[in-house]
Amino acid sequence: MKIKGYALFLALITLSGCASTPRPEPLFDWGAIPGSYDKLVREPGDASLAEHIKALQDTINQSAQKGKRVPPGVYCELGYLLFKGGQKGDALHYYDLEISTYPESRLFVEHLKAKVSANPDKP
Repeated sequence: MKIKGYALFLALITLSGCASTPRPEPLFDWGAIPGSYDKLVREPGDASLAEHIKALQDTINQSAQKGKRVPPGVYCELGYLLFKGGQKGDALHYYDLEISTYPESRLFVEHLKAKVSANPDKP
């Protein structure tokens, strides 16, 4: 009977410790990106593309306002979409921001930048 009492006591202490631990604040705020990306995939077109680009830009702006880093890949994705739309200078700018924010992405993003430079006349 003593063993069951100790087991119950340990279980209560463990559960009460977990319940009082505050959740850590998320590192990133993805904003409306997941929903707009889902819509872009399900309903491809100019309207959903514009909505997704706006969601990416809004997330960048909101992250700056909150003093948080932009989620990984957001600058890069926005740069890619701008490149596909013919805005190569802006694409290169966002690729550089991705590299400066996440240096570990340098190899991949430099590859993307080379594609932009190699195709000066077509998106």
